[in-house]
This record gives sequence, structure tokens and C-alpha cells, in this order.
Amino acid sequence: MPKNLTNVKEDILAVTRQMIKETGYSELNIRNIAARCAVATGTVYNYYSSKNQIIAEILMNEWKLMLRRIDQNTKNTSQIIDKLEIIFNELNYFMINVHGKWFQDHPIENTEEMNVSKLNEKRVLLRNQISEKVLTLVNSCCDMQKSSPETLDICDIISHILISYSNESAGFAKIKPSLCALINQLTTTN
Repeated sequence: MPKNLTNVKEDILAVTRQMIKETGYSELNIRNIAARCAVATGTVYNYYSSKNQIIAEILMNEWKLMLRRIDQNTKNTSQIIDKLEIIFNELNYFMINVHGKWFQDHPIENTEEMNVSKLNEKRVLLRNQISEKVLTLVNSCCDMQKSSPETLDICDIISHILISYSNESAGFAKIKPSLCALINQLTTTN
């Protein structure tokens, strides 16, 4: 009779996350993940075709968690610049402690399932999600009902700045004057 396994997918993700913290990406392989989960190697392959696919799901889960934290934390402040700082800090944490820590020395291999084109698609999708967050915050803080094309462009520029600088060691103070100028342009335009 086949063994009835529960929460295997969640176990695979949790174990992989822990293994990366302990030994890094280079030591990670499906066989070791299966052994730590106490399942057969084939069981892991029933859920994921490669370690890259597991990593991609972990990163997406961490990204979604970050977006939820942004939503929650921006509710507690009324100033748009403070809300942008929250986004910046969350992005900075994600880039340094999640994305950067895992792939600093061992980037994902360019395989059929994780090729450069797909990574670029994901990057654009994620950037658009941040741009939508910025637009929502701008609309709520500036009492705008409808976003003009200029507002959309400025929100996109703000999101680019937040993302670009969050990957560096520079703090929010470095980009704050530029963001304030863009916000002022929004309030005088609309």
C-alpha cells in the first residue's frame, strides 16, 4: 500500500530554505533535499523538476510575503514619503537577505526552465507589482480618483528608483530628495 504523505510540498520548500541557510546553494541537490524530507528522490521530482524550480517558488513566496508586509506597514502612516521608505526598506531586505544572500556566489544555472528570457519576464512582472503599489499609495495620499499618463510614468520612475537603490548599500536618505521632487511634481500636476 502506498504511503500517504501530507504537506510534502511545504516540507520540500521549508527544508530547501533551511539547507540554503546552512550550506549554501552549491551544496543543494534533489537527493539531499529528499533525504532531509525523509522521502524518495522521485517524490521530490513529482513536485519539482529541478532545484531551480524549488528556488524559484521559494523566491516567489518570499516576494509575496514582502508585498503583504508592505500593505500592512503602509497602513500605519499617512505621509507618502514614509510609505515609500517602507517599500524601500522591504525591498532592501529582500534584495540583500533573500535574493542576494542565496545567489551572491552561486547564481541559478541557465537551464531550459530558468532561461534569461523567463527571468526577464519575472523581473518585469515584479517591477510592475511595485509600480502598482506606488500608484495605489500615491492615489490614496493625493486624493486622486483617476491616474493620468504622467502620474503613471512618475510612479513607474519612483518604483525604478526604489528597486535600483534597494539592491545597494545606500540608504533611503540618498534617494529621498529625488522622490520628494517627484511627489511634488505629482501634487502640482494633478
